[in-house]
Amino acid sequence: MDLGVFLFINNLDLNCFNWVNHSIHNAALDVFMPLLSYSGQAGLIWLLFGLALFVFGSRESKKTAILMLVAVGASYLAGECIKHTFDRPRPFLAMPGVELLVGPPGTFSFPSEHTANAFAAWFVLARKQYTLSWMVVLLAFAMAFSRVYVGVHYPLDVLAGSLLGTACAALVLKYEHMVFHAAGKLKAPAGWDI
Repeated sequence: MDLGVFLFINNLDLNCFNWVNHSIHNAALDVFMPLLSYSGQAGLIWLLFGLALFVFGSRESKKTAILMLVAVGASYLAGECIKHTFDRPRPFLAMPGVELLVGPPGTFSFPSEHTANAFAAWFVLARKQYTLSWMVVLLAFAMAFSRVYVGVHYPLDVLAGSLLGTACAALVLKYEHMVFHAAGKLKAPAGWDI
């Protein structure tokens, strides 16, 4: 990559981070954004959503829940591998004066796994349960925004996370027959027909 292009992208990333993290804070968002951000820890909100869809949903909803959870798991694992390849420090470690509104994560910054998980869940729902996907896409964007707002990710981290999550979900959907072939080999409890 040309050095000038790299510097332009880097400056744009830093300026966008500073604008979100410093210029638009208010009392309501300072409470809501950390709560939203914490809800995505280790994919918790998507795990709960997937379990609810599986337990209370139709047969097709159960299949969607399985695909969604596999996609979220894949995005988490891929994110971990990429984080340790790039080793990008978190904004609060690299820059002075960052408004850190959550406990400092102990991992690297690029990409955002919270965002990857959110977009993986959304993409599966958009393909399989369209009526639910409009709520989830709003939540996915809000989750991505929250990670910059609370001071733990740069905008480029969340952009990469959104692309990673979407790609993982697309891959899971492409090979969904293999997911259900593997699931079919497991003995499911009575009433959990998938």
